Amino acid sequence: MSENNSRYKGLQTVLVKDSNGRDVPALPPAPRGEETLRGFHKRRDRERLDQLAYVYLKDSCAFHRIADLNGAILPDALSEAVETAIPEKVR
Repeated sequence: MSENNSRYKGLQTVLVKDSNGRDVPALPPAPRGEETLRGFHKRRDRERLDQLAYVYLKDSCAFHRIADLNGAILPDALSEAVETAIPEKVR
């Protein structure tokens, strides 16, 4: 069960086989959002995406929206970025 602000909300679990042949529930990949650019943030040393998401989007769990807008599949791929694109707060 997903939280209301989760990008996985509404996605149905599927059963997949693990390495031992057991059926385990899994979620499909979350859809990427269509984000509108709000602006750019110049990164400081050790700033994390969840911190930026809280400052700009008022939801630290929305870090995936920043990653999506920047074309990063994994949030850590942006750890060395000098500037990070920030989406609009809308949603």
